[in-house]
Amino acid sequence: MTQGRGRADDRSDFGLKAAEPSRPCRDVLITVAMLAPVVAAIWAVPWFVTQDGLAHLYNARIINASTAGDPAFRPYYEVHWKPLPNWAGHLALIGLLRVVTPWAADRIVSTASLLGFAAATVWLRSRVVGGGGSLSARALSALLALSFSWLMGFSSFQLSACLFPITLGVWWKGRDDLRAGRMAGLSALLVLGYFGHLVSLGLTVCAMLFLAVVLPTGGRSRWSRIWRTGAGMAPLVGLGAMYLRLSRQGGPMAPKFPAPAEFLSVSGWAGRLGWVDPISVAIKDGLPFSDRVGPWFAVFSPVVWLALAGLLGLSSAWRREPDRRAAERRAWRALAAILVLAGGFGPDALGPGHGDYLPQRVALLGLVALVPTLDRARSWTQCAAAGAIVVALSLQTVVVWDYALDSQRKVAQMVALGPAVGRGQRVATLLTDVRTRFRVNALLHADCWLGVSDEAVLWSNYETRYYYFPVQFRAEVVRPDSFELERIALLSGSAEAEARWARVLEDYHDAIDRVIVWGRAPGLDAITARRYEPMGKAGEARLYRRREGR
Repeated sequence: MTQGRGRADDRSDFGLKAAEPSRPCRDVLITVAMLAPVVAAIWAVPWFVTQDGLAHLYNARIINASTAGDPAFRPYYEVHWKPLPNWAGHLALIGLLRVVTPWAADRIVSTASLLGFAAATVWLRSRVVGGGGSLSARALSALLALSFSWLMGFSSFQLSACLFPITLGVWWKGRDDLRAGRMAGLSALLVLGYFGHLVSLGLTVCAMLFLAVVLPTGGRSRWSRIWRTGAGMAPLVGLGAMYLRLSRQGGPMAPKFPAPAEFLSVSGWAGRLGWVDPISVAIKDGLPFSDRVGPWFAVFSPVVWLALAGLLGLSSAWRREPDRRAAERRAWRALAAILVLAGGFGPDALGPGHGDYLPQRVALLGLVALVPTLDRARSWTQCAAAGAIVVALSLQTVVVWDYALDSQRKVAQMVALGPAVGRGQRVATLLTDVRTRFRVNALLHADCWLGVSDEAVLWSNYETRYYYFPVQFRAEVVRPDSFELERIALLSGSAEAEARWARVLEDYHDAIDRVIVWGRAPGLDAITARRYEPMGKAGEARLYRRREGR
């Protein structure tokens, strides 16, 4: 009798028992509820911002001004209305800015990209598995939403990444009977994915094709499933050709692979894994809410507990079950393993002009593919694994709150300079101390709020360096390069930084009305004081205006 009950439970796990319907809405609601403390931080801490969030908001403001005939930014910026695979975040902000305040628009996108990713991920498990919910799947879905990519503010990627589980879930239900309507639906989802982000789209296509090839067919033709799946991808052929033409603006594709030396020592492996890690948003040996570091503080690192959950889960990952169900599980696990390994051993970037942070995104979607394999806990190892994931989620929530308060302290000071800057002024920002205990830095683009609130022209606007962003500086504008300003910040305190800063102020003195300085660096401060005079300060942020007659 006991053995019989065990088999019935197994059938309910993978959705093969019709008597127990799936409950995706319940799974989604519970998963979203797990993220309530983080949503509270987004809305309750006034200047909790993601690293790139304010830069995206600023450029959406520029696009809105362009479409509304507002001349504030016209002498400096132009909008490239091209079929770029990076529009999702900007389009969301453009629409929101028409109906809510900029502050609210930024929070809505941060919240939507967080909850949408978690909901789509746990929905995929319900779609594939059916049956009752799994604590492990719910907690892991919430944890993956609180990723490094989310707090970096990669809003287009995060919104497009929601389509990774959604598209796979839609394909899954009709995988052996892909009729015209479902194929058209898949095509529409893939086109939306293209205008979201190229990485998530590419991984979605690869995942569908992989599953189409390796999954059992249940007596149907495998080739029929493969060609119908491929036919649903037909619209991407034209879009891909357009993208290849546009990508030439960023120079040749030259994938940057990790150096072999990274895999030849323990320290090299540790560094590589720490870099690829798609979860951690803070240093792994730090004590939250303090600057203390030490090896024992790794117990507060969420990724350590996630790794422990993975080790515990391995012991029950290959239990016996009916053949078709086992093959389906193996397919999803293989997909997850391939993507995670691709993040670890694959390229860090596709070239200097084609974006960065590729491994973290690939590994993140690899972990999403693992969620459909997670069962309801039955053994003590499965219960322990679920508990470890819950601990990881709890610690990640604590770390995000720690970051939120750090963001509040820094960004609020920068924002306070806004009224003194003046409307329409051209601003160069000098960050002299960008050290932080987080992998994400809220300070880097905090000055962009001055462009949103006071129509300042920020020469540090990093998006203008890349062809895949729609806002670009006009070719005739004489200005300091945003990359040079970032380079000076990273070299702060060195003789090279001082030489570069002196050259920027000499070459572009007439193009810089205001200088914002964060932190203290005597050499850099002396160079600034030669050409600019103090106007005011707010904590560690200081404002200078150009000395006339020089």
